[in-house]
Amino acid sequence: MKKLFGILTIGLMAMTLPRQEEVVTGTIDGFGQLPEMKLALFTLGADYPMEIGTVSDGGEFSIDLAQADLPEAMDVNDMAVFFGDLNQAFDGPFSRDDFGLVADIMALKNPYIALMASRNRWAGTIFPVTSEELKNWMEDSGYNNAVKGSYLNIIFLEQPVSLDFPLTTTMPYEGEEIAVNYQFKLNLEPGFNWVQYDIEEVYETDPKIRASFPSKITIRNLEDPSQFRWIGKFF
Repeated sequence: MKKLFGILTIGLMAMTLPRQEEVVTGTIDGFGQLPEMKLALFTLGADYPMEIGTVSDGGEFSIDLAQADLPEAMDVNDMAVFFGDLNQAFDGPFSRDDFGLVADIMALKNPYIALMASRNRWAGTIFPVTSEELKNWMEDSGYNNAVKGSYLNIIFLEQPVSLDFPLTTTMPYEGEEIAVNYQFKLNLEPGFNWVQYDIEEVYETDPKIRASFPSKITIRNLEDPSQFRWIGKFF
């Protein structure tokens, strides 16, 4: 448990370290006349939201991961339940062995960006995607076809790591194992990090059997936030 006792300290240090990402700004699609809200990660539960930004009453938002932090009020042993090994921080059927010597770096995956209303109420989810079709696939990959494009999620690490390697997994389809090729190109820092997934190729399937799925994906740092639409789904 020694590593997890160091997480809170490293989270505070991350606020003073230089970050690769600048403040990300934009407008949430469909926000309409909703009131001002905060953007948060509810990965640790609604009682311990991690605030990452704000949204104005017109839907314009600002996210600064350098100012985000783990909740000091949460007991570190309770927090440990939500952390996993590095392979669990990414979208894909990865194992510890795939990450070699860095596999035991503790990480927290935050796949959803939440709109947070008063009293920590989850009022909606924001999907940073390059198309609405990609957002639909993220919501239900079993019935909605994957498409070429990019999407984002956020992970927290307790120490820096660079990942630059290819990796091949398989997806079962019609009695065959279809190759799914990944390329990691990431430099991650202590604290919160954007992770971008580029779907470069899609394996076309019979829609009566299952939806088409990605077959070539690059996982890298966010470089150009302007290419993304920030599509809201409101509760």
